[in-house]
Amino acid sequence: MTLERKLVESIALTFKNGKSIRRNLPLGSKLVIDQKLPYICVYRFTRLPDPHISSLLKTQGAYLIASCELDITDLLRKLMDVAIKEFKSYLLVEVWENREVPGQKTIQIWHPGEKIMATIDALEKGFSEFSSLLPGITIIRVNSNQRHPENLEPLVPLNELKKTGTLLVGIAIPSIFRDTETRQEYAIFFRRVRRQFAKVITQAAYEFVRVQSDNKFEHYLMLGKTRLDNLVRSADKRISEISERMDFLLRVTPVNSSEEWIKFKENSFAKLPEFTYRLISIDPEIEKRKLFNIPLENIEHPTLAFLLRDKRMELEKQLVMLEERGTAEFLHTSQSIYGKIDEDIRSVAIALLNDQLPNEQQESNTVNAVDFARAAEAELDKYRAHFPQIPLSVKIQENISGIMVSGSDLLISKQLAISEARVDALIQHEVGTHMLTYCNGHAQPLDLMYAGFAGYEQLQEGIAVLSEYMVGGLDINRLKLLAARVIAVDTLEKGADFIETFRVLYKDYGFKGKTAYNICMRVHRGGGFTKDAIYLKGLVELLGFIREGGNLNQLYGGKFALKHLPLIDELTQLRILKQPHLPAFLTTERAEEKLNSIRTGIQLTDLIN
Repeated sequence: MTLERKLVESIALTFKNGKSIRRNLPLGSKLVIDQKLPYICVYRFTRLPDPHISSLLKTQGAYLIASCELDITDLLRKLMDVAIKEFKSYLLVEVWENREVPGQKTIQIWHPGEKIMATIDALEKGFSEFSSLLPGITIIRVNSNQRHPENLEPLVPLNELKKTGTLLVGIAIPSIFRDTETRQEYAIFFRRVRRQFAKVITQAAYEFVRVQSDNKFEHYLMLGKTRLDNLVRSADKRISEISERMDFLLRVTPVNSSEEWIKFKENSFAKLPEFTYRLISIDPEIEKRKLFNIPLENIEHPTLAFLLRDKRMELEKQLVMLEERGTAEFLHTSQSIYGKIDEDIRSVAIALLNDQLPNEQQESNTVNAVDFARAAEAELDKYRAHFPQIPLSVKIQENISGIMVSGSDLLISKQLAISEARVDALIQHEVGTHMLTYCNGHAQPLDLMYAGFAGYEQLQEGIAVLSEYMVGGLDINRLKLLAARVIAVDTLEKGADFIETFRVLYKDYGFKGKTAYNICMRVHRGGGFTKDAIYLKGLVELLGFIREGGNLNQLYGGKFALKHLPLIDELTQLRILKQPHLPAFLTTERAEEKLNSIRTGIQLTDLIN
């Protein structure tokens, strides 16, 4: 069957204009081109397309999945003509499944010889990394004029390829994604291979255009998928809505902390507090069903599919924690999200608490909730003009402890009393970090950037504590408090109850009764909440990142973990993500001096102002 000439001309014109192309073609075929690119991946199928090979191709910014009964030669000629005028050369990559030897683990790269070794080297190097996923896999190069399946004709006659400066490379993939006997799918293995395949092809294409053409791409990632299709947008929106609707932190925080402190003190710190919590107004079972009704397996963009799947797994655990609230199982699920205390961070905490200085010094004049709220409103005014669509607000409430951020709301305990010297530091912690990254995330096309990637809290708290140092408000009390939280989580994990943890902080480390109680409340709430260890862990991790030359600015773009930075860089290179708005203090000479002092390797205790 031949494609209509009018359709081919229309596609070529759209491609020439650099517009996105998503066309369903006859016989179940499909063409997708995100932007004007100097390469395309092609897969031709008989009867029905293989789901694995098709899915591999869908990771690319330009692909054509076509029935072998459909003549696509004229379409490819038109795409070649347009691309060569723009880039001086064009790369065709045909992929097929090699079923000749059942159970084989050999990827074949069919190529024309020595002239394009950079491209072939990139393919071989990339595919060789599959061995970490599947031991025993081998890569072989096949130097041949035939670079297509044996049962099919060439995509374009060889003499035409030579005249136009088009390179054709063939990749034969073995049947490694299902059991050869039972035909059962290796789904997790395939998802990992799929992400690697996406990287291998774009890196090879980049090597080709770098050497053979007028390279208009500064980074190989710019050749990847740049469009957020409806499926991605829908999945991102639905997962983020579930995350916000859950309001997890608020639901695992006691509403009677102040009252229980009075009773705890009256009982000479010898009777366990009886915490009560907000009623859970969502059904975790229904929310989990909603989560797993989102078809992430159909998302073509491998990086976004990975991030969404990772977040879904974390949300499932948090929904389980809501069901486990008040039981011993709550602690175990918390550890699976926030990790356990390792010896390195425990040693840092002990060193901070055993430095011969009092672990809690007398604070100066204090500020109440109303005054703190007024200062916070003034800081929020700096951002409201940049984010007018977000209803940023400050609320003083009876039934919360301390200060916390919930979405676009800054919640302040009615009983708040903090050191006057710490006001700006805490405002930069809560407003200049948590609320600003929420706003920056909202300005991104992905809702997950404000709802938060899986495991984002550690970096968030690291940035927030560092901001206290940057504005001159990180004092010895604060640093020792973060260390005490680590010790409290450590005692919890070793089986201590609330009173035993309290005695360690109160008697062994000399914290005041109210301070020790608040730490214990935060750590023992819900049945054992290990999140509080991440403040010190996040700060230590962030200092290491800056010492190694990391850019602090890029961390304000939303809510993600340091491990996600390569993915954030990828999405930025693809022009999916935007540059963030930065806190005012970060642009000052004082801030640059402080960052330089960190880069030169100052110790943790040197951060004290």
